[in-house]
Amino acid sequence: MFILYDCVFLLYALLYLPYLLLTKRGYAGFGMRFGLFTPLLKDQLRVKANIWVHAVSVGEVMLLDGFIDQLRKKYPAYQIVATVTTKTGYELACQRLKGKALVIPSPIDFSFAAGTFVSLIDPKMYIAVETEIWPNLYRKLFLKKIPLVVINGRISDNSFGRYKAIRFLLKGVLNQVSVWCMQSQQDAQRIMALGAQSSRVKVTGNIKFDEYSLSSDLSSLNLTNNKDERWWVAGSTHPGEEEIVLDVYEKIVKDDPPWRLVIAPRHIERASKIKEFIIGRGLKDVIVIDTIGQLRSLYSQASLVFVGKSLCVGGGHNIIEPALYGKAIVIGPKTGNFKDIVACFKQGNAIVQVEDAHSFEMAVKELCADPSKREILGKAAKAVIAANQGATKRSLEHLSEFLK
Repeated sequence: MFILYDCVFLLYALLYLPYLLLTKRGYAGFGMRFGLFTPLLKDQLRVKANIWVHAVSVGEVMLLDGFIDQLRKKYPAYQIVATVTTKTGYELACQRLKGKALVIPSPIDFSFAAGTFVSLIDPKMYIAVETEIWPNLYRKLFLKKIPLVVINGRISDNSFGRYKAIRFLLKGVLNQVSVWCMQSQQDAQRIMALGAQSSRVKVTGNIKFDEYSLSSDLSSLNLTNNKDERWWVAGSTHPGEEEIVLDVYEKIVKDDPPWRLVIAPRHIERASKIKEFIIGRGLKDVIVIDTIGQLRSLYSQASLVFVGKSLCVGGGHNIIEPALYGKAIVIGPKTGNFKDIVACFKQGNAIVQVEDAHSFEMAVKELCADPSKREILGKAAKAVIAANQGATKRSLEHLSEFLK
């Protein structure tokens, strides 16, 4: 099976390589993904016993920031080694986890690369954020009897459909995981339906509610929020959403000039194209963010927030970040990847979810015109956060079963 998997993965890698080169998604140290470690890195990995944590991209890195703080408090004798897959996630991890963890690219899931990583890191535990399934890596960890824990696990609707199609191949891999710490009862039921042993599946909640590192520092962006300005931050936007946001903003700013729009696209390589939209409309007071890792600070300064990938492209993004700051939040209808979180906020009357571009315009206009409604929504959002905290502590308790 694993020889076949290596062959399929190799074919995928060869097909993916041209895209990687064209989009410039490679990064310094990318060769390490194949197990090509420098002598210096090998020495650094021998300094202490290691706990290996893994994140795919930006969202998981942001979650790890606070989780690693708690992990280091509980297990100060260990060094934390963090692997990250995407270019943007890796660059952010190098910034955010500096001094907390040794950050390196994650392994390509070929047998030889996975084996090299496991051998050189030699972890006392491997912790994956959310539901990352890497058959070769999991097998190498399992054969070395290294405890493997998934934290903040979730199975989206789309992922569940895909995984069900290969359930007969997954069952053995899933049961190499020592503990599945899942976000919700539905996530737990889904991972068990795919073959995970029920005794290894726990519902611990969503760690994103426990975010510890709040920031309001905009110095790296050279931005200041003047007292006479009110910021509307459109975060993690995707194609099509910026045009809708700009349409609404043009109408708002005519009647209420103190509003200023800040757009932070999910993929920063799109920033130049978005700037072209803005110049074409003759707008001069719109800010477009073209660096990663700033969204949390931007949310802290906002009077109103729109969280993208919810109007035009489906799936949604993390609404917990602006809620931590007690902000009024608007989202679109397409939030399938965050159904449980959105349901919590809707139950607490802590968010405005619209159905289309027209209702989006109506909702934003109403909130821009009424500070008391923004304040009520913000307070309700903070109350939802407080009611759902504790997942980090519960997850750490399950780690202690394997890590002394």
